[in-house]
Amino acid sequence: MIKKGVGKMGTEVEAGGYVKLPTFLEQGFLDLKREVVAKRICCLCGTCVAFCDKIKTVDAVEPEFVEDYDTVCGLCYAFCPRTFLPLSEIERRIFGEEQKDVFGVYRSCYAVRSKKEDVKGQDGGAVTSLLAYALEAGMIDCAVITTSDDHWKPVTKVAKNYESLKEGAGTKYTLYPGVVGVKEAMEAGCENIGFVGLPCQIQGLRKVQTAEQPYEVGKEKIKLLIGLFCMENFKADLLDFIANNYVKLEKVRKFDIKGKDFLVHADEKHSIPLDEIKKYVGEGCSVCVDYTAELADISVGSVGSEDAWSTIFARTERGEEIVRGAVEKGYVEVKEIEKKGLGLIRRLAENKRKSGEKDY
Repeated sequence: MIKKGVGKMGTEVEAGGYVKLPTFLEQGFLDLKREVVAKRICCLCGTCVAFCDKIKTVDAVEPEFVEDYDTVCGLCYAFCPRTFLPLSEIERRIFGEEQKDVFGVYRSCYAVRSKKEDVKGQDGGAVTSLLAYALEAGMIDCAVITTSDDHWKPVTKVAKNYESLKEGAGTKYTLYPGVVGVKEAMEAGCENIGFVGLPCQIQGLRKVQTAEQPYEVGKEKIKLLIGLFCMENFKADLLDFIANNYVKLEKVRKFDIKGKDFLVHADEKHSIPLDEIKKYVGEGCSVCVDYTAELADISVGSVGSEDAWSTIFARTERGEEIVRGAVEKGYVEVKEIEKKGLGLIRRLAENKRKSGEKDY
């Protein structure tokens, strides 16, 4: 529990140790740039870009204000997951309780894989099949996913059907402001939006949903958040490094991380020690303490389950409803996770938490 005084990210803490969720803040992009971008802790989630037309990213590097005058509306500062993150208050608003475990709040945990033969996902196709069920059941009318071009540069996509969903299968290991896809979905007329993203992106969207501010930003349209386990992510320079030293990117079928190696699957498999590419890790990853996407409706990752299976934490009532429905309708199958698998997830989550708290 955070002690009374100033909480992490400079958040006011009330008596009793609870973090107060700030109301509308008159702090604008200049404050964001000074406190986040200049300090190199921006995670490039894209939340500020998605909800302010005056902020853009150039080559997906960092946010920039595109007008001379900062109107100080406060949205970019209030929504950024790196300015302040009143975790306990957000958890109470989303889950009705605070976390008591490094896994975060959750209702159920399984190993899961797709039963759809045409889904070729990273580790069992769980995310694609869960989204496919949510679309069929009418819980969402689109899913914001991340695809890639022929050179593995990430691209957001608003998928409205099963065939489009399958284009997003597989993990992309370079930073990209994926939350901008939520804006694209709203502009496309979607009213019930699902989103798949990293823990930092889920944090940004939960702040959008829970922050007390006076603007209509369409937060009621965000209906499902699926978060991906993440220890760290890489800058786009990693792709150039691979292309210059290992294999042309258009020949790559899949990237993966196993143990202490970054794997590149092409005509032959290349194993790159993670220590060798440490310099390409995004600076903003150094202060992140969330490994399992603790604020998502459903969290998904490969760690803890057998090959070709994924681990999932169903955290909200909606998340659990989707998992159960997907099982009943034959989209996925589930089984219990072995104790040693949960132990591995716990160790990684604890390590990330300790590392992030140390570096912040």
